[in-house]
This record gives sequence, C-alpha cells and structure tokens, in this order.
Amino acid sequence: MQSPAGPASKECAAAKETEEVERERDEERAASRCEWKSLPPEVLEMIFRMLPYKEIAASLRLVSRKCASVATSILNAALLSSRPRLRSVQRRLEARALGCSDALDRSTLARARNYLEYADAQLGLLWSAVARYTHPFGGRHPKYGRLCFYGGALLDELDSLLRVAVRCPAVLLERDGPAGCILDFAVRCKKFMNYFEKVSEKKINKNSLISGCKPIDILDCLLEGRELLELRVPSPRDAELPTATVGMKLRYVMARSWFTCLDLPESESREDEKSWRDQQRFMYLRLRRLVSSFNEHRLEKRHYEMEMLMSVRHSLPIPKVPTCSTYTGYGEYAGKFYYYGHMNESAFEGKVLDTWRRTSSRERTRKKEPEDRPSYDLVIDVELRCSPELAPLSLRSMLKYDDFDHPTCASSRPEFCLSLSIDCPAAFYNRLPNRYVWELNTSHYQKP
Repeated sequence: MQSPAGPASKECAAAKETEEVERERDEERAASRCEWKSLPPEVLEMIFRMLPYKEIAASLRLVSRKCASVATSILNAALLSSRPRLRSVQRRLEARALGCSDALDRSTLARARNYLEYADAQLGLLWSAVARYTHPFGGRHPKYGRLCFYGGALLDELDSLLRVAVRCPAVLLERDGPAGCILDFAVRCKKFMNYFEKVSEKKINKNSLISGCKPIDILDCLLEGRELLELRVPSPRDAELPTATVGMKLRYVMARSWFTCLDLPESESREDEKSWRDQQRFMYLRLRRLVSSFNEHRLEKRHYEMEMLMSVRHSLPIPKVPTCSTYTGYGEYAGKFYYYGHMNESAFEGKVLDTWRRTSSRERTRKKEPEDRPSYDLVIDVELRCSPELAPLSLRSMLKYDDFDHPTCASSRPEFCLSLSIDCPAAFYNRLPNRYVWELNTSHYQKP
C-alpha cells in the first residue's frame, strides 16, 4: 500500500507548474517582440494610422528609431495635407450655401465657411514656421535630415474642427464672431510655433544657410499687400551649376501698421544677449505677430462687409460693427528696443484721424496750412539673392525640376544674402526712427 504524498512534494509540483507558466509567458512575449520588430514599415504605418495623432506624437514616436521614422512620415504628411483638407471643407460649405433656399441657413453656412479662414491663416503661419525643417528641400537636409512635426494634438483638434464644420456648421458660430473652438485652435497654433522655434529650431539653426528665407515665408502669409517687383530664377540647365542663384525684389505694404527699432546705450544691453539664434528667433516672432494681427483685423473687416451685404439682401439681423482694436508689441534684446503693432480701421479713425481733423481745423482758424493726412502704411522692401534650396517656399513649385527631387542636388557652395528695409511713417509722429534695415548674409554672421 503506497503512502500519500507529503506537503513538500506538493510544493515542488506547484513550483514546477508556476515555472512552466512563466516560461510560456516569456516565450510568448519574446515572440511578440520579434514579430513587432519584424513588421515592415508599411504595416506599422497602417497600424499607427488607426490611432490619434496625439498618441503617435507623444508615445509611439519615442519607442524606437523605426517607430520614430514611421511616426514622422505620418505626422509630416498630415501637416502637409492640413490646409488642402481645410479648404476642401470650405468649398463644401460654400457649395451648400449656394444651393440652400432658406436665407438663415445660407447665412449660417456662409459664416461658418468664413470663420474657418481664421484657422487657415494660422495654418499658413504654422507652415512658414516649420516647413523648412519638416519638409526640407530635396526631402532630407544634408546635416539634420528632417524633423518631426510632433504637434499631434494640434492635428487632432483640426480634424475635430473639420468634422464639426461638415456635420453641424452652426457650432462654429457665436453671435458676434467665431466660436471658441476656432479661437482656441488659433491660440494653440501660436503656442506651438513659439515652442518649436525655441526648442527644436534653435538647436540646429546655426546660420542663415539653415533657416534660409524664413522671414519672406512669414511675410508671404499676409492676406494682402504683397507685390513682386523682380524675379530671377535659374533655368533647368543653369540649375546644375554650383553658382546658380535665385534673385527677388518684393514689397509688402501693411496699412495702419508700424515697426521701429531704437538703439539703446551699450550699458543697458546684457552681455549674454549675443546669440545669433536668439536674435533670429525673436525677429521671426515679431514678424509673425505683426502678420497675424494684420490678418485677423483684415478678416474681421471682410466678414463684417459680407454679413452686412447678406443682411441687406435677405432682411437678416444687422451684424455688429467691429470695435476699436489695436495690437502692440515691444521688446528689448541685444541693445535694441523694438516696437511694432497694427490697428483696425475703427481704431485708426478714432485715435489718429479724429485728432488730425481737430488739429487741421485749428490750423485753418489760425490761417495756417494744415498738415497732410497722416500715413500709417508700413512698407517693407526685400532684396534677395540665394541658392535655390534656400529660396522662399512660394517658389518651390517653380523650382521643382527633376534633379531637385534628389537630396544631392543642393548647391555645393550655397549662397544667401537677404535685406529687409522697413520704412515706418508712423514712427515720425512719435519721434522714433522711421527706418530699420535687417540683413542676413552668409559672409558675416555671429557664431552661435
């Protein structure tokens, strides 16, 4: 007769069973890791596209180099298609408005379409801020390759905005302007641009051969006031030469705007404010803020005129007249004080023209010749000579020869010379310098 198994033998059997279970789990995990690493990039891309952009940018991009490469392709492609997708939705809303018989519904669709222009304007500035690094000339930059557009949350918010615009356009409207979702999206774009330039661009932007014509890219986002005076581009045959260059002369006119620079005494400037990268970053920031405020006031006026015309035609409520609005910015850096801004027509009428009319009336009473009507038109003249790979983004379609699609087609001796001459008549009335010249040249720049 056999004796029953003791407690020790039972514990040994349980331990062996536990070890076998753990071993099976380890084998399954190792197999899953091997399968994950062996997946081709095309399959990984199909899997990643099922997830929100925020998860791709914040989590999956940091798993491995392979995942980072796939995530970069997805996020950069989403950025590239953002404005075309938004404008496609605008065209759909416009077509629905034209085919709508009810006047109130037509007004709702038209206003929703118009208010999406605020998002489109910010996307244009966003593209000018990051495109040279996320979509470099030739596909990859010889020094840093390409950067990832890690604004996944921004892309998700844009997708949500477009879905709302298609399904329920009235959500984009408030009584006197765009809804909070559109304004919040614009604010997020501005914050991302500031962060990208401060963190990502600053690390690699060592000289003007990296950033190229970014100031022109920013100014090209103006909704009006751009004039092309001269353009010289190399022919496909000349583009193969190492000395091929692009030449441009541009003029930008911004009504009711100002930009002036005042030199401070050397004792008031700090020694640590000599970084070339920071000087460029702050200049980009000033130009972008000035362009953004100009576009916002211009869109506000355009939308008011369109809504006023619609209210007259279809007996709808009269829209609210735009209130006085003035944007001003200022800052001190490297011994210079910058002051810039823009005002809408209501503010210009109330703050400038009314004062001029009262002064002119007193001068006529005293039988003196009155002053001329004040001019607040800011004029920026641009002269450019550079290699094709550093040219403005607006010329990429024109410069896209067959050889330019290959990253080795960049000039062996790149050249860059940019001059911005800013004339500010408004500074005369405040006894400030009315002319400022900003130059970038490959032959002289401060080391970072």
